[in-house]
Amino acid sequence: MHEYTYDELQRMQAKALERVRNMQMHSREMVEETNRAMEAHSEPARRTPPKDSPPPAKHSGRIKMPLNLPENRDLTYPTFREYFEPENKKAQKQTEQKTKANLLDTVLEEPDEAVLFSLLLLLKSEGADEALMMALLYIMS
Repeated sequence: MHEYTYDELQRMQAKALERVRNMQMHSREMVEETNRAMEAHSEPARRTPPKDSPPPAKHSGRIKMPLNLPENRDLTYPTFREYFEPENKKAQKQTEQKTKANLLDTVLEEPDEAVLFSLLLLLKSEGADEALMMALLYIMS
């Protein structure tokens, strides 16, 4: 797995922030357009607020954060590798076991191949010539 440098992460974060700003700007423009279109089609009585009502509050476009948020400075998150490594190792072991089981099942299906395979293993353990073992593998295929 590729690990990113600090500069690469900073560039990716800056690009992501720029995309967010562009989306917010686009959505703000769409809302303003929709509001203008609705105001143009609304009744004149609706446009003028009643005389005794307070003026509408202007929104800054930001949501105020609560002031009483707890600070949890001990909170740490595992890295990507720490989080997924145990699962990857477990999946890799399962795959290896299945592959070995499938290989043995396919080799041992045919009695001739089973004999040649056991002969190949015996020759390998005895340190036989590689050309001889390759010939046996060729016969098996």
